[in-house]
Amino acid sequence: MRPVPLLSVLIMALAATAADAQPAQPDPGRPAPRRPVHRAQSPAQPITVYDARIEAGDLRLSGSIRKPGAIVEMDGDVSIQADSRGRFLFKLPYRSSTCVVTLKSGEDEREATIANCAPEGPPGPPGPQGAPGPAGERGPAGEAGLKGEAGPKGEAGPKGEAGLKGDTGPKGEQGQPGAKGEAGLPGPRGEQGAKGDAGAPGPRGEPGQRGEPGPAGQPGAATVALRRLRKTDCAGACAVTCEGEEAMVAARCLGAGTPAYEGEGASCPSEATGIVGFCAKP
Repeated sequence: MRPVPLLSVLIMALAATAADAQPAQPDPGRPAPRRPVHRAQSPAQPITVYDARIEAGDLRLSGSIRKPGAIVEMDGDVSIQADSRGRFLFKLPYRSSTCVVTLKSGEDEREATIANCAPEGPPGPPGPQGAPGPAGERGPAGEAGLKGEAGPKGEAGPKGEAGLKGDTGPKGEQGQPGAKGEAGLPGPRGEQGAKGDAGAPGPRGEPGQRGEPGPAGQPGAATVALRRLRKTDCAGACAVTCEGEEAMVAARCLGAGTPAYEGEGASCPSEATGIVGFCAKP
């Protein structure tokens, strides 16, 4: 066999490498392969609903929000506070006429459809009027009403004719004087007279003698010195702690939230922008 030159071997190897590098031509008889479609994942909703259904006559609606401990409202009528993980649960005899409720927590809002629920239909036509029922028994007599006011006084009648003058009889004897009558009741109090003019001011009297000094007063209560602590450069929950024998008297969260007292200190939730506390010695 005749040996192959080294140059020819190198040329054949380069040709084979170039042929492998070229893409394979698609077969016209086969359909082109489909490329996998990567769908963009939808971002997590601020209010997530796990379960919403009617069960045993009660509405059971559970879910979670992105702010732990925030208030969740349903249809603007019922509200509940989420736990430390942001989860909440409504369980109450409640039914929506459309089987759809609106949840709201702060600026976040969404709707949820209730399972095992049928929306109310339009009102039907009025039915025929029923026959009148039997007459009921007569109730007990009511109490007598208040006495009415007296009517207006009538007009005076016509004056009658004068009677005939009778004959003058003999003058009778003078009778004995009667007993002395009892004293009459005092008459009504007269109206107050007009106020008289003010008189001229009298001369100024001489100053009186100086009195003796009074007893010394008791010492007042000792005041309690308060030391103020303020912290605003905190990430997440803010907290302050009293030192030594001091005790935490009061605290206030800046921005939002309610302080929680723990031993000799206090802390605020993550939504607060800072905390102010007051320490004092007992």
